[in-house]
Amino acid sequence: MPDKANTEERIKKAIELKESLEAKLEKVKGSPREEEFKLQIEKVTELIAHLESELKS
Repeated sequence: MPDKANTEERIKKAIELKESLEAKLEKVKGSPREEEFKLQIEKVTELIAHLESELKS
């Protein structure tokens, strides 16, 4: 099991990635790439939730 500091760092990086993807999503709204960005954001959100649950256990 990864240590707590490592997991917290991974959560921090995932949140930064999600924020970056959300900013890019605003730029591509209405284009064919919009769905791709939504899917990426959904996957990163799932990763964050998984890491947070891992941190609690």
